Amino acid sequence: MYERFNCRNGNASAYLARPAERLVLEGYRHWTCGFATGDGMSWRSATELYEDILGGHGSATAVQALSDFVSTLGRCATCPLKTFASGSSHICRDEVLVMGLIAGIQNDDEEATALCLSELSCETRCDEVVLAAGAFALVLRGLDKHLLPIPASVLHDILARSHPAWRDTQSNRTLH
Repeated sequence: MYERFNCRNGNASAYLARPAERLVLEGYRHWTCGFATGDGMSWRSATELYEDILGGHGSATAVQALSDFVSTLGRCATCPLKTFASGSSHICRDEVLVMGLIAGIQNDDEEATALCLSELSCETRCDEVVLAAGAFALVLRGLDKHLLPIPASVLHDILARSHPAWRDTQSNRTLH
């Protein structure tokens, strides 16, 4: 169905247990579900996650930055973006690209950032996406939530073993 982040056993749970990574991935999953289904409980779950991890300090600003990023990505994506359900210990191609984009911005990795942008967004709308992603990444970094780097070589390897969401035959929740 999807390529896994950890190609050895398909489980990315240790990486995803880190608070910064949880904020990005689980926040993205909840917020995307809310946009795709109109379910306000998904947005509430994201807000609660942010409040739990950030202790209320800066959580509203971080949730707003997440919302702006997901909304912008939804308008600018090259194809419908896929997600796993919240709480899954697996990570799909599009989620890896989202994580790679935010990590690339936070870690000043221009190659990883450019790769993720080109895979996620229409060429003419990359500026919009990078501005929203940059705001989100910097808000998190300002709250001491720094993602581990995901080098471009790792992203290339994952992309080589996966396929774009538009070729998926499974009917899963999408952002647009």
